[in-house]
Amino acid sequence: GKTVDERTPIILYVTSNGGSVYDGFKLIDIIQNSKTPVYTVNTGYQYSMGFLIGLAGHKRFATRNAKFLMHDGSNFVYGSGAKVQDQMEFQKRVEKRIKDYVLSRSNVTSEEYDQKLRVEWYLFADEAKEKGFTDYIIGVDCDMDEMV
Repeated sequence: GKTVDERTPIILYVTSNGGSVYDGFKLIDIIQNSKTPVYTVNTGYQYSMGFLIGLAGHKRFATRNAKFLMHDGSNFVYGSGAKVQDQMEFQKRVEKRIKDYVLSRSNVTSEEYDQKLRVEWYLFADEAKEKGFTDYIIGVDCDMDEMV
């Protein structure tokens, strides 16, 4: 029954090696549609799908030595030749959505995204902040108790 301004933000600590894109985007949709602010905090590493979930926060925090990884992930396809082609066509659409999402949540250009996508792009918190993947570095820009 509280107004949005009166609500205490939800703090979501995301330390993850990654996981399913389909499951991860369910969580991203919930975070982005939450009227209660959701702050994501990287206290260790946000790799792969964990990286994408961390981007979803209304405010995004990282500890000084936190690590980030953006890459094209992995995929498994099976079936007949035609069905594998169908799966790959759909995968192209998924990759386009991921690219649009990353570009909308950072200051990475489309060209830089394309250049970095096919490699394991690891960043520390200060580098991630430069790219707009995190907003605040805990211990540099704010203290832990200033997150709320």
